[in-house]
Amino acid sequence: MGGTVSKIRFVVQLIKSSIDEYDDLSNRIANSPGIPKLSSTSHNPPPPYWTVPASPIAREGETEALPHEGVDIVIIGSGITGTSIAKVLLEHTKEDSIDAVERGEKSRNREIRVVMLEARDACSGSTGRNGGHIGPVIYNEYGELKSAYGSSLANEVLRFRLAHVPSLISTAKAEGLLSTSQAREVESFDVYGHSGRFFQAKEELHAFVTEAAPDITKGFGVVEERREIEALQLASSTFGCISKPGGAIHPYRFVTGLLSNLLQRYSNFQLFTHTPCVGVVSTPTGYVVRTPRGDIRTAHVIHATNAWSSHLLPGMRGKIIPTRATMTAQRSGKGLSTSWAGNRAFVFYPVEDTSSFEYLTQLLPSPLPSDGQTNIGDPLPTEAEFMFGGRVQPSFTNNIGIADDRVSIFENEAHLGGALERFFAGHWGAEGSEDGSSNKNGAASGKGRIRAAWSGLLGMSADLQPWVGRVPHAASGRKEPVFSPHSEKARSVLAHSGEWICAGYTGEGMVHAWLSGQALGRMVLGLPADVSRSAEEPRVPQPFLITEKRLKETHYEDTIGQW
Repeated sequence: MGGTVSKIRFVVQLIKSSIDEYDDLSNRIANSPGIPKLSSTSHNPPPPYWTVPASPIAREGETEALPHEGVDIVIIGSGITGTSIAKVLLEHTKEDSIDAVERGEKSRNREIRVVMLEARDACSGSTGRNGGHIGPVIYNEYGELKSAYGSSLANEVLRFRLAHVPSLISTAKAEGLLSTSQAREVESFDVYGHSGRFFQAKEELHAFVTEAAPDITKGFGVVEERREIEALQLASSTFGCISKPGGAIHPYRFVTGLLSNLLQRYSNFQLFTHTPCVGVVSTPTGYVVRTPRGDIRTAHVIHATNAWSSHLLPGMRGKIIPTRATMTAQRSGKGLSTSWAGNRAFVFYPVEDTSSFEYLTQLLPSPLPSDGQTNIGDPLPTEAEFMFGGRVQPSFTNNIGIADDRVSIFENEAHLGGALERFFAGHWGAEGSEDGSSNKNGAASGKGRIRAAWSGLLGMSADLQPWVGRVPHAASGRKEPVFSPHSEKARSVLAHSGEWICAGYTGEGMVHAWLSGQALGRMVLGLPADVSRSAEEPRVPQPFLITEKRLKETHYEDTIGQW
């Protein structure tokens, strides 16, 4: 009898503990994420490794006067999403005027005035803190997407993800940023350390290449021969790998480089850093964007704030949920071959549960200039550092709903600090340099394997898909203006005044944000977003579009187990 009572007490305790944990999680999700938090003298963690040294535009416009009137569009957020949107808006209006002149028509001078606001330094949010991998998840999500949306839309979503690899690389090349951004294709592998999970992955791959559209099934393969695994210098405990298309990029240099180009190219574009948007007010004739430095009147407000979206859009709480994760920059083991330095990327699935995984890219080695000097804002001369992040339970669950990226997560750092040698066991060799000396441009590095560790926020979507389009009333709680207060120059080119959103990438921003931003930019221009412009710019998939119906029917409780 005593044993039975003890078992009942134990079960009750488990249930109570689970209920308490769920209540705590629900409360965190229901809270506003606030605005991005600045470091203070008492709380000043090291910056993300990507952002050292800071770009020359890191504090762009910080002390300049705001334009309080005559602004057509305000973009909130200076990461990859906001930059993509700004590029489309600015280039389209310029091209339209040039085309009119070439046709012998009078140019309508459709230049629009675009202002971008950033709460902290430029590109200091998720983009400047991510893993640097352009690694679309494809074969292992085809089945779920097909079940949810049908085979045609599943193909569209996966095609959209895959298109980011060539699109980002071609943009970097066109903008003269190929070297500084390190945008490139890499050999990419999903690595499985559990036999049952590897068997499942092979089944998923077979279903994908058999059923999916032929144009998206190229470049995948199975690696399971011991000699092949050995050639990749992976641990002997590896059961097998799936090879797949992928790329890598220095996200901070790409975005800040592109923003610099846009600022130099377009006098009608301004960036104001350290200028958070603290509120948006709707009026019959437009919007008032409130900042601590004064108000800005505008016709359009674009929310490119990802994990922070629901602060200004309260109806998005529970739809886009901030979740804190950890990244590191690490010295590679001296036993690893330099022949593949910077040219491979890995996602490690060490256990059966695929909600726990690690991801790895590697910086390309970049020798110092011949004069031994670097310019302010240049990328650091690298030692081909491993850029290594990931998540393990229960730490991941405990950080759902946490919107403070200033605080690093010790248990994640400890795990990531030891995992790499195990994944390359037998090949890692001696540890890299441990002197921790400062680089020539003054950036200090940590001693030992970890050069730097930092946190960043994921914008987890409650239905696992991004949110793109005109913001419904249910999300903002604000009425759209009756009249569009566009300047005369912009009136004929822009859509009706409104709020817009492009956010919620569920930790996969580098294979969703760029082209989603392109699509949103076209929507603001009043152009159709449901038409493919090229193979590198397919149409935005229908499941990404934000609607009142989708908001009403989406509940994070339905999918949180898949995160």
